[in-house]
Amino acid sequence: MRRHALVAALAAVLVAGLTAAFAGFAGGAQAATIMADTFDDGDSAGWTPSGGTWSVVSDGTGVLRQAGTSSDARSRAGSASWTDYTVTARVKPLAFNGSNRFVAVLARAQSATSYYYLALRSNNTVELKRLTNGSSATLATAAVTVSAGTWYTLSLSVAGSTLRGTVNGGTALTATDTQYAAGGIGLATYYASASFDDVLVDSTAGPTASPTPPPTTPAATTPPPAGSTVVVAKDGSGQYTTVQAAVNAVPANNTQRRTISVKPGTYRELVTIPSNKPFVSIVGSTGNAADVVITYDNASGTPKPDGSGTYGTTGSSSVFVDGNDFIARNLTFANSFDEAAHDYSAEQAVAVTTRGDRLVFDNVRILGNQDTLQPSSPGTATVSRAYYRNCYIEGDVDFIFGRGTAVFDRCEIRSLNRGSTSNNGYVTAASTTNTNPYGYLFTQCSLTAASGVAAKSVHLGRPWHPGGDVNAIAQVLYRETAMGAHIKDAPWTDMSGFSWRDARFTEYRNTGAGATVTADRPQLADAQAPTYTAQRYLAGGDGWNPIF
Repeated sequence: MRRHALVAALAAVLVAGLTAAFAGFAGGAQAATIMADTFDDGDSAGWTPSGGTWSVVSDGTGVLRQAGTSSDARSRAGSASWTDYTVTARVKPLAFNGSNRFVAVLARAQSATSYYYLALRSNNTVELKRLTNGSSATLATAAVTVSAGTWYTLSLSVAGSTLRGTVNGGTALTATDTQYAAGGIGLATYYASASFDDVLVDSTAGPTASPTPPPTTPAATTPPPAGSTVVVAKDGSGQYTTVQAAVNAVPANNTQRRTISVKPGTYRELVTIPSNKPFVSIVGSTGNAADVVITYDNASGTPKPDGSGTYGTTGSSSVFVDGNDFIARNLTFANSFDEAAHDYSAEQAVAVTTRGDRLVFDNVRILGNQDTLQPSSPGTATVSRAYYRNCYIEGDVDFIFGRGTAVFDRCEIRSLNRGSTSNNGYVTAASTTNTNPYGYLFTQCSLTAASGVAAKSVHLGRPWHPGGDVNAIAQVLYRETAMGAHIKDAPWTDMSGFSWRDARFTEYRNTGAGATVTADRPQLADAQAPTYTAQRYLAGGDGWNPIF
């Protein structure tokens, strides 16, 4: 179990001080993580199930799953003495057995039949409710779209007599009730199966607590406990005020998952996940990727402060991911370089460069213009893999480029407007090493365009040969992807004297106005399709399969 602060001494301090510190959602106390569990260690120690079939399984990462749909089920954790706090969890309903079924998070749980809960119902509502000896009472309700197979972030805050629930950091319910003053947390299903992940209990019980001055950043030489979750908040209500400070606190050669939960805000900083710090997760706390933005504004031609030259393309990256087994979820990475305000000879500006292996980006926005995202690897002889699920990536020229192996699954790939009627850029510039059969796969994605982008003005890609490397033979496949009218009828083009026809560019069963099959659009044969699935791209020699 992944916990941060349930040791006896700290628990005693927290229990004694929570009510006074957070009465009325006010006061000057700093937040504390009371408990966190990501289930990445494969067990559910500390949770007490009641009904259903509970187990830790893989759903992209380790999750706690309740598999039964024939009854109600709960799993509870925490202390009966907890008073004011916020419990947050990612929840994915898998199947509803009938109408008006639900999945939920619990707060101030007295027993398996008495607690407050925030429920996502199959009839497209969210409800804030109280259960008393098995009898329920609705305190507040709102409409929200609920779909099986979709992840939601549920957050339930309790402070004094005030309750507040949110879905994905947006739809909010509030109520006042005095039935329960304290109790633990829980997860629940009602005639439904579901996966639960990233459970976080924070002593900040509500969004309107009075801010406090930022504390001194804890020293990187005092790492958080193994398997823990730490909180980053600009206002000082977490353990750290910058993302990089939290990364620095992860010990070298770490062997267990370390989760950095980032509260809403724009964090203008450079972030590097070093190669000797694997198993790091950076997760936006609200579930809404737009709420947490990590950005910087260097470009290739930006002069370095020490006068040693310019940053170069890769050096302009706002975020470097060199550590293996990295996870990013529910946030935005951006390069905010302003092209109109500068006149550099080189204006490539990278948001993210990845060189680590087995990386997952889930519900992440990656923003830039030219050269937005660089999936790469430590060297041409090394294959590094990354999985992008339900992401949004935007740019104009070569905005996904490099030699890495990358799968884009159900992502929106958006081309920005360069103001041209004939050439508004190139989605990809892959440089896959010729011995690597797998470069980029876009599967079930949507290729969209910003307002004003001319029809038939954007290329799917061109072959990049860094430094004239003849062994860089790009491999790109667009598979079962919806293409807007902005895509050219002849969508592949040459680059720096190298013909696109020598690259490995193919399409398979695409749809939309931009998917017209022509002689200049090589199609993957049906017999080849089983060889070019997301699983095949990512399996490597270790059988890695993060797909969910």
